[in-house]
Amino acid sequence: MLKEKVEGWSLEKKDMKNLILLASPIILSNFLQNLYNLADSYYMGKVGGVELATSSFTSPITQMIVGIGSGFAVGGGVIISQLVGKKDKKEILKTNSQLLSINILVSLFITILSFIFCEKILKFSGADGELLEKSSLYIKFIFLTIPMTFLVSTYITIKNSKGKSMSPLYLIAFSTILNIFLNSLFINKFKLGLYGIGFATLIANVILGGYCTYELYLKREISLEFLKIKKDIFYRILKLGIPSSLTTITNSLSFIIINIFVVKYGTEVLAAYGVGNRINNIIYVLINGIGTAVAILVGQNVGARNIKKAKDILKTGIVCGLFVGMVSMIVLFLILNPVIDIFTEDIEIKNHSINYLKIMLISVIPWAIFQPLAAVFQGTGHTKFGMYCHFGRVWIFRVPFILILENLLVLYEFSIWYSMLFSNLFALVFSFVLYKRVDWEKKV
Repeated sequence: MLKEKVEGWSLEKKDMKNLILLASPIILSNFLQNLYNLADSYYMGKVGGVELATSSFTSPITQMIVGIGSGFAVGGGVIISQLVGKKDKKEILKTNSQLLSINILVSLFITILSFIFCEKILKFSGADGELLEKSSLYIKFIFLTIPMTFLVSTYITIKNSKGKSMSPLYLIAFSTILNIFLNSLFINKFKLGLYGIGFATLIANVILGGYCTYELYLKREISLEFLKIKKDIFYRILKLGIPSSLTTITNSLSFIIINIFVVKYGTEVLAAYGVGNRINNIIYVLINGIGTAVAILVGQNVGARNIKKAKDILKTGIVCGLFVGMVSMIVLFLILNPVIDIFTEDIEIKNHSINYLKIMLISVIPWAIFQPLAAVFQGTGHTKFGMYCHFGRVWIFRVPFILILENLLVLYEFSIWYSMLFSNLFALVFSFVLYKRVDWEKKV
């Protein structure tokens, strides 16, 4: 078989091809999902500066809440991908159905709690006055979409774990186009402002979630027979999913805490932080897509007891991640000004966005290596290792560094930007340490 030598590693072209074929639709899906969020930010920017700040302020809160359910999807995905490797069709059907039931129950519970504690969460995050009022309005629309979001997450997990990554791509593409159309209709024609953006998001999610459930049932990828929760499968999903949920919660909580620091420097800096994150995520969705593909392929090969192939997939993922990350970083750096102009015409917001992105773009390189390593933790069932990395990234480095740089060096908002860069470097170093402890023969 033809091979290529890359940085001292022997990479099989077949591995590269398989990774690209699986990762490409996932990357496009992630990009479209990011475009979905960018559309909301774009239309919020058209409504006003406070509305634009609302987008960045509420984003980590919603990510934290939705992330609780995504952890269960990750846990289910680990099991499903390994079952695909074993070619155990009955267990796959059973696990798919159980994952759907668990996510429905969890999503309803989270939705109720979110509405009850909405105001307290926003105030804790530092919102007051007009920002509190508009954030409360917008985030309640997002809370209504939680059950649908969990259904979509289940659908994507089931399809991707089987290598059918094109199906989520088509669905998300339709949802993104629908959301942009509805935003334009409600904002430009009906002049509904923030209400219009909320309604557009809600309608698009309801349609998407309903179709996902219908298709899974129609194609017999779930069964009514197995919807009743079984203790053994529930425990396995829970065991693998809780660390992933805690990882997402930790990451989102860190951004909520960062919001508390950022909001001190005014709504312009907060808006710039949101714009910067949206743009930076364009690159991150590419790298994260590669990581997702690595996790699926590693899981399938571990399930088939082909450990050598699983390790080869990791090497291929790191090389692909570095290539995509470096190229994307250079291109985005060269077109930074016109890209930011899309989201805001405010000179002060634009300048703050540029300062933030020039620092954060550097973090793309360590992230391109970290994601495939974290994918191995997921694919082999060591989801706790990923949790340890992210917990250390936030609480050992990110928050303490903000306090040090802000209070001792008086770097103002730059203390936040630099701390985010340093914490990503830490995550990479720690992931190498944990990688040495991976048990490739672990059963899930």
